[in-house]
Amino acid sequence: MTDHSTTRRSIPGNRRLAVFGVLLVVALAAAACGGSGGSDDSSSGSDDTGRVVRLVTYDSFALPEDAAAEFQEKTGARIEVVAAGDAGAMLTKALLAAGAPEGDVIFGIDDSLATRATGPDGLLTPFSPQPPGRGTIDNRLRLPGEMGEQLTPVDRGDVCINVDSGWFADKGLAPPATLDDLVDPRYRDLLVVTSPVTSSPGLAFLAGTVDEYGERWTDWWERLRRNGVRVRPSWDDAYNTDYTVSGGDRPLVLSYASSPPAEVVFSEGTRNEPASTIMGDSCVQQVEYAGLLAGAEHEDLGRKLIEFMLSPAWQEALPLTNFVFPAVTGTPLPPEFQRWAVLPESSRHVPATEVGVERDEWIERWRSIME
Repeated sequence: MTDHSTTRRSIPGNRRLAVFGVLLVVALAAAACGGSGGSDDSSSGSDDTGRVVRLVTYDSFALPEDAAAEFQEKTGARIEVVAAGDAGAMLTKALLAAGAPEGDVIFGIDDSLATRATGPDGLLTPFSPQPPGRGTIDNRLRLPGEMGEQLTPVDRGDVCINVDSGWFADKGLAPPATLDDLVDPRYRDLLVVTSPVTSSPGLAFLAGTVDEYGERWTDWWERLRRNGVRVRPSWDDAYNTDYTVSGGDRPLVLSYASSPPAEVVFSEGTRNEPASTIMGDSCVQQVEYAGLLAGAEHEDLGRKLIEFMLSPAWQEALPLTNFVFPAVTGTPLPPEFQRWAVLPESSRHVPATEVGVERDEWIERWRSIME
């Protein structure tokens, strides 16, 4: 989703924060059936007092501070966030350092990146905990086989085109409603997206267009290029710099279905409704996963952290810190999220295994068109 991240992913993706005016910074933005992997001593932590567990993640991730404080109280260990770029760049760096990682846990790998993360490089140590509370992980979010043994679902979001409704109303122009609309000359030079080479939302969106158009997807991207689409390396660049809601010049941006509520939450009372809506036909599901890094300095704490990321404290904090939906069933949602966040009914879901097989070819063909 990863690259989860809005107003984080993340947003989301991951799965998976935006700046509105001066203040809006939010991360948006996305376990297997194996044993619990957890232990009853995860709340005692007497031997961990004063230690640090390092969480490698994408730049726009927002650490749930209250949940992090509870983790430290239970284990004696402080969570240190290691920001490593957008989700795609984060994973590339992690793979280059496989076996000698910068941290103990990596978070923000989404469906589109899962096969790379669980490939032959030995990036991750198998670990598949169950939630420590009463809920269970939504089975629809789990990865199959060995991928599911190495990556634990933490949250779910949807990558979607966000629309600055006010901008279109002021121009007297009906906003686009479908992917086909985006290549209409009426919307020339209005869209900014993120690159699938460096951004997990960008890769998820690319996969969604392949799912929609089949072998004709390259024709659609060629038409989009001719229609003036702008491509940025990261979600942060696209949303916080180029999107008109953030002061930029593009009223259409690739972001998340859960970005609109962030506009209200972080407006300091200046907004009663979101400035943005989503283009439902554009949405692609993005699940964000956490994994235990092989060679982690503090593997024991890494295990405890992943298990804690499934706890009620962490899951309940996700909607209003990273603007994503919790992966654990039965987690209550805050009123703002219930009112403004959207789980699109028609969201596309491209299986991680398909992305893994086709990703390199998709990206090569995309680059031949766009670069």
